Amino acid sequence: MPEAVTINDDEQAIRELLKAELTSAGYRVLSAGNLAQAQTLAAEHPQLRLLITDYHLENGETGIQVIESLRAVLGEDLKAVLVTGDTSAAVKELQRDARLRLASKPIRADELLELMRSLLDS
Repeated sequence: MPEAVTINDDEQAIRELLKAELTSAGYRVLSAGNLAQAQTLAAEHPQLRLLITDYHLENGETGIQVIESLRAVLGEDLKAVLVTGDTSAAVKELQRDARLRLASKPIRADELLELMRSLLDS
């Protein structure tokens, strides 16, 4: 059975593009546009192993909130890729989490797939 991955981004075009790329690479992909939708997916799909989320979301939500919320539901082992253009010190501090990889925008599909594989294999 393919690995289950959730994409969380408030831009539908990005979600659709990533879903197409990851599906063609053999992943089972679910997508959400905000924290509430991601929480619903996590509750409905406890087998999720990886989250890909944008850092800055609509309504003041952040990808960090999404990661923490989904880990509360799915367990602390949930791995995540945080995609951001933010280069602040606060974001760089997040790299200390071994279950998290930071990805700078724009990210190419091959780079994202490599990050995902390294996380899922660790």
